[in-house]
Amino acid sequence: MSIRREIQLQWRSGGALKRLLFLNIGVFLAIWAVEIIGWLAGSKGVSGYVLKYLMGTSYGPDLLRRPWTAVTYMFTHQAPMHLFWNMLMFWFSGQLFQGLLGGERLVGNYLLGGLAGFLFYALGAFMPAHLELGSTAPILGASAAVMSVFIGIATYQPNVQVGLFLIGPVRLKYVAIAILVLDLIAIRQGDNTGGHLAHLGGALYGFVAARQLMQGRDWSLAFVRGLQRIGGFFSAGRGPRLRVEKRPGTRKRVLQDVEFNAAKRDKQARVDAILDKISRSGYDSLSKEERDFLFRASHEK
Repeated sequence: MSIRREIQLQWRSGGALKRLLFLNIGVFLAIWAVEIIGWLAGSKGVSGYVLKYLMGTSYGPDLLRRPWTAVTYMFTHQAPMHLFWNMLMFWFSGQLFQGLLGGERLVGNYLLGGLAGFLFYALGAFMPAHLELGSTAPILGASAAVMSVFIGIATYQPNVQVGLFLIGPVRLKYVAIAILVLDLIAIRQGDNTGGHLAHLGGALYGFVAARQLMQGRDWSLAFVRGLQRIGGFFSAGRGPRLRVEKRPGTRKRVLQDVEFNAAKRDKQARVDAILDKISRSGYDSLSKEERDFLFRASHEK
């Protein structure tokens, strides 16, 4: 199978996590393709013109001219190691998030967390001058969106154990606390202040959204469903819709209330058992059947 066919297959069947990964990697490769073409033509640094229209900025006039950069910045990387570490953390946290809460919520957390990060970065300019939180430097990278996903799943399932290299099994909540503390320390050092503010903004959204989800208010899923409705509205006039009529006698038999409730209880009991296993031994301890079952159950919620 060719690389192109393999990528197409993974895009169709890999779920939201892989699609977001591919988008980040694809934008990175496109930027460097432009840079290499410019270098071969004798014009070094030509990718800077592309980055100008993808990176976010807190400078009002530029932001008004390029408002889309509040979204495109979270898919844009220039340095290979920046992309590598962001995607490594996204893969680590995104597998657990998608397995437990589904791909649509993953997309919602990624986008809304990235927007919250951009807002924190932009609001830094309005903080008291002595705090030195204002930044005129452009912002790029998926860090804020990834932090939203990571902190979101750490809030939703804080006692899940994950295996860390050279450390061993650690509860997810302690990893999240350590990362947040490092970001707070880094802000005071003045290095990449805008970026660290964005991390905190993404983390805040992930935390609040997870707490709201536990109380029955699903911000991320509602956001994605809203985008889907908008997309459906603009595509509604593209052609006639097929109407499928069900023939009498082809309907599936509707379960009686007692049978339905029993099946629902059995399914929930299995989900609870899998979640308990994750809490005890980590997500990697699940079998392929258990992961598939949890993935299907999360999409039916």
